[in-house]
Amino acid sequence: MERDPLEFYVIKEYIKEYATSDYGRAKVDQLAPLDSWDKATYMWELTREMQYLHNKGIAPQFSNLPEINELISFSKKKGAVLQGQDLVTISWALKEVSKVKHGIEGSEKVLKGLVEGIAQLDWLTKEIDNNLKETGDVSEKANPVLRDLRKKYRSVRTSILDALENLLNKLEQKHIVMEKIVTSRNDRFVIPLTHDYGREIKGIVHDYSRKRHTVYVEPLDIVELNNRLNQLRALIQEEETKVLRRLTSLVRDASGLILANLDTYGILDMINAHTIWSQYFKAIAPEARDKGIYLRHARHPILLKRLEEKACVPVDIVIPEDKDCLVISGPNADGKTVSLKTLGLLITMAKSGLYITAQEGSYLSHIGKVWIEIDSGQDIKNDLSSFSAHARSLRDIYVKSRPGDLVLLDEPGGGTDPEQGGAIAVALIDALRKKGVYTAVTSHSRMVKLYGLTKEGVHSACVAYDEKNLMPLYRLEYDRTGQSKAFDILETIGFPAELVSQARAIISRDTSSPLARAMEQLEKIRELELQARAKMEKAEHALKNAMEQQKKMEKEKIENALRYKRLISSLEHMLSRSPSREDVQKVTEVPEAKEMEKVIANIEKLAQEKLDIRPGRLVRVKGSNTGGRVAGVSGKVVEIVSGTKKIKTDIDMVKVLETENNDMASTRSDSQGLKITKSFVGPVVVVGLRVDEALPVVEKAIDDAILSGQASLEIIHGSGTGRLKAAIRNYLKELPFVKDIKDGPLMEGGGNKTIVGLIQNE
Repeated sequence: MERDPLEFYVIKEYIKEYATSDYGRAKVDQLAPLDSWDKATYMWELTREMQYLHNKGIAPQFSNLPEINELISFSKKKGAVLQGQDLVTISWALKEVSKVKHGIEGSEKVLKGLVEGIAQLDWLTKEIDNNLKETGDVSEKANPVLRDLRKKYRSVRTSILDALENLLNKLEQKHIVMEKIVTSRNDRFVIPLTHDYGREIKGIVHDYSRKRHTVYVEPLDIVELNNRLNQLRALIQEEETKVLRRLTSLVRDASGLILANLDTYGILDMINAHTIWSQYFKAIAPEARDKGIYLRHARHPILLKRLEEKACVPVDIVIPEDKDCLVISGPNADGKTVSLKTLGLLITMAKSGLYITAQEGSYLSHIGKVWIEIDSGQDIKNDLSSFSAHARSLRDIYVKSRPGDLVLLDEPGGGTDPEQGGAIAVALIDALRKKGVYTAVTSHSRMVKLYGLTKEGVHSACVAYDEKNLMPLYRLEYDRTGQSKAFDILETIGFPAELVSQARAIISRDTSSPLARAMEQLEKIRELELQARAKMEKAEHALKNAMEQQKKMEKEKIENALRYKRLISSLEHMLSRSPSREDVQKVTEVPEAKEMEKVIANIEKLAQEKLDIRPGRLVRVKGSNTGGRVAGVSGKVVEIVSGTKKIKTDIDMVKVLETENNDMASTRSDSQGLKITKSFVGPVVVVGLRVDEALPVVEKAIDDAILSGQASLEIIHGSGTGRLKAAIRNYLKELPFVKDIKDGPLMEGGGNKTIVGLIQNE
């Protein structure tokens, strides 16, 4: 259900009590602010004219029409035939609509114009009434064919009954009659006889009693008469169906007019119900103007219903033509919120075409949409605090409201520090006004009160208060602000006097009160604490950033050292056949190289501290999907447990995964994409594939073979140009777990196959 803080739905429930038909009640349910004030004025005029008919004692009488929309919809289906009772119901409903139409035709122009839209369907109701009885049975009055068939049917039926009664009289003396009655089975007249009836008459058995003592017999002498009777019955039913089908067709052809008539009837019933309600509540139609709001002696209609007129205090709500904002202040429990709700609800009612509970002379500006923020309770569903929920509502109202709208704010900026809340409220009110939005606000905030008194275009009011008896008077006094009167209210309800006295001292900064002095000191301490906490948070943030940067630099240093070592190893391998090693020596003697050598010398310790490569960590070998848990680190070699196997590789070939999965070793796949398999990997065939297609296949097969624990893997690539073979072998040479590479046996293809020897560590 859509949020309805103004409780407009309650007003609709009040009006529905006076509606007569489901169509009228449905129209009341549909009441909502109209898209123009011209339409609202039209609705007011309809009510005024209906009110005139009531005052003259000539108001139309509405009936509780049955819901026939479904019958109308059914008539539109192909081959549909309405039952006689359904058609009679439709006819009655149309006649009731026609009665209301004729009862209003002599009214004033607006109401008269509405009923003129009701189509005359007397021809349809007459056709239904001429062909159907009130029970829904097809009448033979206007159907000579049906009249003749029914006459013949009655004649044959009488003949059958006479013949069977005579036969029963004869058979009764033979002691084979179980009961002296004529009944029917399977649409045929029969008589109840004993099971040994066959010694006296011939006939057809149609049924037995439960204990099979009685048989229901159709004597052969009346079989033809029964056949004739059934034929006549079928012809009668066919003729009746023709009549119902024709009448259904007429309803179908007029369905659009029927539904339109029912819709208008619903509107009239709703207008009539609203008229009765407005007379009971003494409601009036306000005047719609371009500017300004004046609700004279307005009463909240729900309070008026509950408290009745004497107990419900009226209030004048005014926003002059030269102003666009109303600020209402005053004590708690004084009716500020009720005034705000009264304003919003009466405007909502008026724009929905309803009368309002105020007095003549009231007028309203052409308000667009009414927005309201009145419930500052916590939004538990969205896990929002009281202030967060309140702030979100205020944000939405500011973003969505448009020029000409009315925004109602009850204590905006509440739920937080009063000074900050007041600043937020003033900023919001001012921004809404700049957008061209009417604003009405209730507030205890000094900032908002000051804004209301000093800002041009803002009207201030407070709820009148009886200073002598210490009680609110529930009426608004303009061009002034009110005090909260919280202490006075506490005293009237018997709140402990010593507590009220202490509170007064605190608020007045009375230093003669020990508690007031303590509160003042606590406030200063709190301010110093907040300043210190802000500085500490800033320092902690800077320290955290510095530590993260240092950690990042140390990690890069280790990775660069490992990369350096690998490059030096590659360089030594390339120059191993050269008589001179001066180039290598020059590279290794630079200061940066010596520093990297120191890093490599302590790689085991650094791997654990900086790279977080330590026993138990979940890792993956770079460039593959192979992975597992670290079993140990020795120098620059990492031992990995993958399933039941162990793999050794260089530290720089290991990537630590962020997410742990303690069950990785016992599962087929984990969240990081590591696959653990134990099945044997057979020969891999990549014949005919391009290099970019074949290498991923070979890579996966190598990973699976290592995990399965096998010592070798066969790769069948064919001969061709030799390019595929060379690419595969060059790739294999770079893998740390490949032991050797050789051609297959001569008898098995030789160079067309590569046998890869794999390093396996148990």
